[in-house]
Amino acid sequence: MRRIVQIICLALIALYGAQAQQIDKARGSVYEEQTGTPIPAVNVTWTGDGITSQVQTDASGAYTISYSGTGRLTVIFNKSGYRAEVLELEWPREANRLERVSLTPTLTAADMADLSMTDFVMSDDGVTAGDISPLLTASRDPYTNKAGFQFSPMRFRVRGYDSYYQSQYLNGMQMNNMNNGYSSYSLWNGLNNVTRVQNNEDGLQPIDYSFGNIGGTMNILTRASGYRPGTTLTFSGSNRTYNYRTMATHATGMMPEGWAITASASRRWGNQSYVQGQFYDAWGYFLSLEKQFTPQHSLGLVILAAPTERGVASGTTQEVYDLVGSNFFNPNVGFQGGKLRNARVRSNHEPIIQLQHYWQINEKNKLTTGVGYRFGKNAYSALNWGNGPDPRPDYYRNLPSYYGYMSETQDPDMAAYYEELWHSDCNMRYINWDRLYNINRNNYQVLFDEKGRQIAEGNRSIYVVEDRRSDQRQFNFATTWNALINKHLRFDLGANYRLNRTANFNVIADLLGGDYWLDIDKYSERDFAQDPSKSQVDLDHPNRVVGVGDKYGHNYLAHIQEAELWGNLWGQSRHVDGYLAFTAGWTGMHREGLQRRGLFPDNSFGDSKHLNFLNYGVKGGITYKITGRHYLVANASWTQRAPYFADIFVSPRTRNQYVTDPRPERVLSGDLSYVLRSPFVKGRITGFYTHFYDKTKNMSFYDDGYRAFSNYVLTNIESTHMGVEAGMEFKITPALTAIAVVSYGQYRYANNPDYVQTVDNSQKLLEQDRVYWKGFHVSGTPQTAANLSVSYQFPFYMWAGLDLNYFGRSFISLNPIRRTDKARASLDYDYVRQEVFPGGFTLDANVGYSWRIKSGVYLRLNLSTSNLLNTKNLRSGGYEQLRVRYTKEGKMMRPFDSRYFYMYGTTFFFNAALQF
Repeated sequence: MRRIVQIICLALIALYGAQAQQIDKARGSVYEEQTGTPIPAVNVTWTGDGITSQVQTDASGAYTISYSGTGRLTVIFNKSGYRAEVLELEWPREANRLERVSLTPTLTAADMADLSMTDFVMSDDGVTAGDISPLLTASRDPYTNKAGFQFSPMRFRVRGYDSYYQSQYLNGMQMNNMNNGYSSYSLWNGLNNVTRVQNNEDGLQPIDYSFGNIGGTMNILTRASGYRPGTTLTFSGSNRTYNYRTMATHATGMMPEGWAITASASRRWGNQSYVQGQFYDAWGYFLSLEKQFTPQHSLGLVILAAPTERGVASGTTQEVYDLVGSNFFNPNVGFQGGKLRNARVRSNHEPIIQLQHYWQINEKNKLTTGVGYRFGKNAYSALNWGNGPDPRPDYYRNLPSYYGYMSETQDPDMAAYYEELWHSDCNMRYINWDRLYNINRNNYQVLFDEKGRQIAEGNRSIYVVEDRRSDQRQFNFATTWNALINKHLRFDLGANYRLNRTANFNVIADLLGGDYWLDIDKYSERDFAQDPSKSQVDLDHPNRVVGVGDKYGHNYLAHIQEAELWGNLWGQSRHVDGYLAFTAGWTGMHREGLQRRGLFPDNSFGDSKHLNFLNYGVKGGITYKITGRHYLVANASWTQRAPYFADIFVSPRTRNQYVTDPRPERVLSGDLSYVLRSPFVKGRITGFYTHFYDKTKNMSFYDDGYRAFSNYVLTNIESTHMGVEAGMEFKITPALTAIAVVSYGQYRYANNPDYVQTVDNSQKLLEQDRVYWKGFHVSGTPQTAANLSVSYQFPFYMWAGLDLNYFGRSFISLNPIRRTDKARASLDYDYVRQEVFPGGFTLDANVGYSWRIKSGVYLRLNLSTSNLLNTKNLRSGGYEQLRVRYTKEGKMMRPFDSRYFYMYGTTFFFNAALQF
């Protein structure tokens, strides 16, 4: 008996010892796959036995997991700017797999703008229901990664959405242009190294700093302590939009005194891009300071800007491309004194200053509050002229077609003569700057007003270069409360306010050899010759004589403000995750005229009526976790937002008139996805549907029928965007990966919108009718796109990849005039049908190498080439000109030829970065 008791006691002691040695902690580190450098601030989330916990890696990339259970454990490594890594293992037997984990970087929006532009094993039976992990959509799935970069040369837009359906934030403060909603990448272009830390969500997915948008949401984080300590020096070379780029970035991390500092500077420049005349001269500067007063309170200051000056290319007609023998002809350039000069130059310098307060209230609550200010200059130069012919080379009267198919009485001899001139005389193919100078220098005039008083004497400029300015002053406020209620519920609540004042005016940039410019309305001068007051741009300052640096033409302020309250409620359970979100707010806007124009003396100066709109939205989503590998995800939203200032005012250059009965836009959107996460295959297949209601669009152009600058406003526009997008990644071997991506959409107008037409030199409503757009395709993007790629990771930190892309079903941007009753009664049916561009294939390649020079010092080299097949006939976009040729009897004869853009041929981008 004593022997039996001894055996039992020894067995109990051995069992206790085994339990005492049970592993409840595991330590590991996270590294960048292509460089081997440690990655700080990676979110490490593990789920086992229905319980989810999270930690972050420290400055050296190290982390510790604490788990007292046994069995299946799912660990997810996730950080903005990197593809998420998922490890599923048996705890504690396979805990050693956590010792070293590698993450692969993804391209940021800044990288794409510059370039345009894990091995794990899991058993076959999957994971038990108790171990199903939450689905992290921020991992940037294969479809999102490829659609964001590989499709960009063809101006691909995800789901066909315009860029104002993607919200862009800087430290939680929205930065989209309040005048038109468009993206704001140019504000930080070139600052790639310090804008990589991002919190992104695609489509309708929930986020913790905003209600979001149907096209996704991006938040750039520039907190000084969030950057990896060290220095990065970068040099790049390219033949795309610029030739060279240099960047220098240094981050201290959080120092013992409680300070963290990150600074960066960049330069991009070149005179020989892919298109003639597209010079580039851009700088960037960035400073982020953070002071940690206590472990709970920190204060951060950010200053950044990207001053840029660059030449711009414009699309032209196929006739012109064929005459010069190149699809990359730029009609904006010409020679002056033997040197190339571009008439269209974008120049901007808009600094941003932000102050942030970070309050970690306790382990479950944090409050982030910030204020920001944006200011500076935004200019776009262009030629202007009065009482002289159009100096641009592709002006329709300079083309052979003007004497051929564009004329009622064709003259084949003159058409042949002009065709020969295009081939033999370079002055036909370029702006003749020297000629413009000679004209101005030989136009001596003495001007008198209507009372006979002399107002000017000297060489009166007929041609000038003007800067079209839209200088913004914007104040931002944002505060966000993130609360973890319990392990199953989370709540976010925030408030935002934006106040914007945009000054819109023209400035004389160059008199081109003349002495002055008379600031009057040239169209009114012609049409109201008997009443000189009608041609006055400003009755309070008549007959203004202006010179270089003076404002002229139009001058008004756009006032816009917006307030928003939003909230998100997140829920997580064993089989189902879900969220509900709301937003409610208000937008107010008005025009303030700074001129009393002769044509509109009572409706041009001072404030317009103040317009107010209610904004609101609700959305929700559910994720059904079939297993830890298979998910079903559904999202739906209904939103209403104010129209943009740029669309709602009929002719803001001249008067306070706005569209009749302005309405907010409403959007219904939803999607359904199947998501797969297995050891060897991961990706998703998504079906989506979006219906837009009550959109407004404003277009301006010279109308040959009315011989005046015209405004065409469409209201009550409806469109539907539906389709399927899919992306799958196949891990063929630990080193060889293949990705297949496809997008197929049907983006069409769903009704026949209303239109009104006015002109700048009359208060009369010229036309009011319907545009027959129903069934026509929305333009601006290929509606079919596909990618097949392979990449190989060599064991010595070298990688290479190849991408085959296909684009198809891209449609031309429509001229509404050609789909009206008036046009359908006059024009041939061929001019009503919508042109579809031919599809085609491109091939891209990339290779890279990371060299560890010594401990903590790395040299990273990358070379990417686009369009290896050198395909030069793929149209990346195009639009029908709004102008129409009329017969002598005043009937529409035929529209002006469409203008096109083409994707570049073979281009390259080389990058070398030294990190230490």
